[in-house]
Amino acid sequence: MKTKSLGIDIIFPWEVGLVLFISGLIIIILGVRQSKKPIDDFDKIPLFKPTTKLLFGSVMVIFGLIQLLQLF
Repeated sequence: MKTKSLGIDIIFPWEVGLVLFISGLIIIILGVRQSKKPIDDFDKIPLFKPTTKLLFGSVMVIFGLIQLLQLF
């Protein structure tokens, strides 16, 4: 009997996945906090927008969770 797979390969050890997961959560938290602040001065516009931080943070969380699949 052949088992079915998701077809997702693990390319890093689980430790790297854990670091990616935690850093992704931190980036998401920073993006949410930044999105709540109003921009008063246009000279102090942030380098990265909050939506960019949320996007990259969520990609890092998903990629980190895929790397952590080998623990289950």
